Amino acid sequence: MTTPAPRHEPVPDPRALLTELGERVLEREGIPMFLALQVPSRDSAQPQEAAPADAEGEELAGLLRHYRGALVPEAPDDAEPALIEVLQVMGAAHFTPQSPAAQQAPAAQKDETRR
Repeated sequence: MTTPAPRHEPVPDPRALLTELGERVLEREGIPMFLALQVPSRDSAQPQEAAPADAEGEELAGLLRHYRGALVPEAPDDAEPALIEVLQVMGAAHFTPQSPAAQQAPAAQKDETRR
């Protein structure tokens, strides 16, 4: 089984996207959100089945680090406002129907079903 190609590319200007989000009327549009869960342990009998999810998890963790460094490099790790900004950019850039990753997902899912 091969590891899937990355689906999530960082947006070129996360600060501009965050500013654009601040100008939108999100109570009418809805608020895109990103949720990450950490599984404390995994049955080692299924490593091949977990490989795609693990690869995407690593990719998303890298994006979180990237956006945190771009938006709030000086903030302490537990700074809630900094986390909120990073999650807003993640949600809007990668988890809305208009995001590039969402546009790629249907094609990637079709490719997976053909295998």
